[in-house]
Amino acid sequence: MSQAPVQSVSPAGLMDVTPPKDSPTRIRFLVLGGACLLAIITYLHRVGFSAIATELRDQLHLGDRAIGYFTAAFMIAYGIFEVPWGLLADARGGRSALTAVVIGGSLMTAAVAAVVWLPDPAGMGLIALILARFAFGAFQAGTFPVLARIMADWMPVSERGGAQGALWMSTRLGGALAPIVLIPLFHRFGNWRMPLVIGAGLGLIWCVGFWSIFRNTPQEIGSVNAAERELIAHGRKKRQSSSHRTPWGQIFGRTNPLALCVMYGSIGYSGNFFLFMLNDYLRTQRHLGKNTAMWLTSLPFFAGVFACVMGGVLSDLLSRQMGSRRWGRRVVGCAGLSLAAVGIISTLAVTNVFALGVLLCLTFIGNDLAMGPSWAAATEIGERSAGTLGGTMNMVGSFTAAIAAILTAERFARLDGTTPFLLFGLSYLIGALCWLRIDVTEPLVATTGDLEA
Repeated sequence: MSQAPVQSVSPAGLMDVTPPKDSPTRIRFLVLGGACLLAIITYLHRVGFSAIATELRDQLHLGDRAIGYFTAAFMIAYGIFEVPWGLLADARGGRSALTAVVIGGSLMTAAVAAVVWLPDPAGMGLIALILARFAFGAFQAGTFPVLARIMADWMPVSERGGAQGALWMSTRLGGALAPIVLIPLFHRFGNWRMPLVIGAGLGLIWCVGFWSIFRNTPQEIGSVNAAERELIAHGRKKRQSSSHRTPWGQIFGRTNPLALCVMYGSIGYSGNFFLFMLNDYLRTQRHLGKNTAMWLTSLPFFAGVFACVMGGVLSDLLSRQMGSRRWGRRVVGCAGLSLAAVGIISTLAVTNVFALGVLLCLTFIGNDLAMGPSWAAATEIGERSAGTLGGTMNMVGSFTAAIAAILTAERFARLDGTTPFLLFGLSYLIGALCWLRIDVTEPLVATTGDLEA
């Protein structure tokens, strides 16, 4: 809505009428809302498989290491396809790339349910599930690199930390809801297949709405007024060239993006335990009942809902208060991963269920305090190559998660419940130290114009 014209009297006594500047529209928040809804659905798919994994494994008579194999297959594919999806998004925009990602991931979620129809499900089940999880990971690999591209195109620099916090808050909400929603559906339908099919349907419905409404840039949507376009563009460094070439030498030849990738690799190694293995660990290693394990799996994600928002918003706030985005991002990221390291190692000293739940929540709070700053850093360091850098960062996290899944499953199979958690804590500490080198004011490519340090 436009304000009334501002009237003033000139020295000559003539009336001047200065047309006011329109208030910015808020279409960027609708884009962010759609991205957050997708994040919820994405984690319903991911954690939903984890929630039914024990029943699936028992029905197909698979061994104790099966969960590790499923997780590793997903994470390896996830890592391999991160950068290709990021390159596609940087080159073509987010609309078509994200639609393909969600359709493929939804179909692969439903495909898991078809394993029981194989001629020899008990014999072929492990191979079929590994292939299905690999394909699922290949599609889902594109979700957050493409969203990083979309956030770079649609969110102002001053709002990116909060936007990434909201996005990762939504993933945690999806992760928290998955066991609570899908396990009761499992009991209602009497099998684990129908909940997966329902979850797949949600992704396909989202795609229809997204393709109909979304466009790659604010300039392509008429309802975005000039004031909002100017707000989104404000504070960005201007590129010296309009052509885009992926700066591989800058990504792999400079310590700043490498520190970002190693830091995220530490989160991948430790944090994905909560997504894919926690429920099975609680039931088979801690010998907790199904309902208790369900709630202890969900509670860290509920804690992460608030931690993701707090991490993103707090890093934006500290950036303004300290006059330095460099330190605003660093302080929150480093403190969060330090807290996670202490929390995960401390779980080894407790047997009480309540105390275990508190420590798991504290660990995930620390993990998720770093998520908003991490992805804000990817967009700010990458800018024109935000999708590619985000994909590279997530690729490293995926490969470390695959390594963690295999090592952790192996140690659990040998009844060693201590070594995995010591390694989780060490990984978090390495990530905290990496934040001391990450500098979001150091872009990948040469630019003109200055942003605040």
